[in-house]
Amino acid sequence: MNTLDDEWDPDDEEGDAYDGRTKKRRKIITKRARVKSETRASSVALSPIIDFFCHANSTPEHYPDEPQPAFEETFDAFLADCLEVRDHLQDQESELSPPGELLRPLSRYEVSALIEHVQKSLPAHPILPTQPIALRKLKVHRERRIAGVPDPRKDSTTGPLVPLTPVKPEPAVNDAVLSALYSIRTTRYDRSFLSRLCGHRKPKQPGLLAVDWETQSPWMNLMTDIRDHFSLAHPEREQPEEDLAPITYSSLQRSHLEQVHDLLRRSFWEGVDVSDSFQHSPERCTVVAAYKNLVVGAALLSSPQETYITYLSVRAGWDNSQIATTMLYHLISLNPNKDITLHVSASNPAVLLYNRFGFKAEEFVAGFYEDYLDPQSRMSKNALRLRLRR
Repeated sequence: MNTLDDEWDPDDEEGDAYDGRTKKRRKIITKRARVKSETRASSVALSPIIDFFCHANSTPEHYPDEPQPAFEETFDAFLADCLEVRDHLQDQESELSPPGELLRPLSRYEVSALIEHVQKSLPAHPILPTQPIALRKLKVHRERRIAGVPDPRKDSTTGPLVPLTPVKPEPAVNDAVLSALYSIRTTRYDRSFLSRLCGHRKPKQPGLLAVDWETQSPWMNLMTDIRDHFSLAHPEREQPEEDLAPITYSSLQRSHLEQVHDLLRRSFWEGVDVSDSFQHSPERCTVVAAYKNLVVGAALLSSPQETYITYLSVRAGWDNSQIATTMLYHLISLNPNKDITLHVSASNPAVLLYNRFGFKAEEFVAGFYEDYLDPQSRMSKNALRLRLRR
């Protein structure tokens, strides 16, 4: 006959020769213990706990009528040990966050309770997309625990710590190279980073009328002579390369306005302002000659209806290069079937230019420029009124 000190085997279904009541209880406990042992064998061995419950709940033969102890009375004996083990495991799994807070993973009960709470409080259409994502991660975490799949974030093994690769010392700076780099003041466009971004093809100029690659003005010839002289005088230095460009003829643009004002004030008088030309069809009433970004000439009409030439001027050093002739030609071509009139000083050699285009003198106006020209100016203050009849 067994006593409480006898060892109980959960695989033994028959047990010892107890009375019917004791034997029946022992068989039920054996089946439950077997099911628990099979489902939990992969994680935790429950045999010691099952043995404890079996011995605590079994009634000896000489105490058949004693009442069964309650679960709380049985569990209180090792509750403190379970809590201590739980706290120890939680301390092992706890980690410090970057802000320095102590964090631990959620328990199984906490995960299930949190999922149930979120599912009840989550609306049908969540406001933030992170809410259903967080809920899905919690469910995956729970299913991974049930299936016994390890968490890849915890099971990732790291190799042994090794010292960092020593940083190679920087090579000594060559003073000659630094001096050569600091001596560079400009960079050619075709070798610059800007040319890699924009390319070598220049953007199309707005309002372009004509391009002249053949004309060589006195100023262009002077610049060529200066470069040649520098090359002969200093052959050991880096030789400047000439960036060839044509003389372009286009309508007046906002970028031309400042240079056009400076050109006309030098040629005529102070206070010249042609900003209102943008209000009267500048594509038909204005022609500007430019070399690269330098305005070298300008010709302007008052309006397409009046067709009165208000200004025609060429920058000093760019005269005798057919620039005024080309501008006047385009100005007349842009306004066909229109009579064009103008006033010109009687001593101005431009009278010959207008005569070549067919302008005829209609009136002699005495003192026309008295209010505009400087008293010390050598230009005649009398004017001729010319007309080109179409």
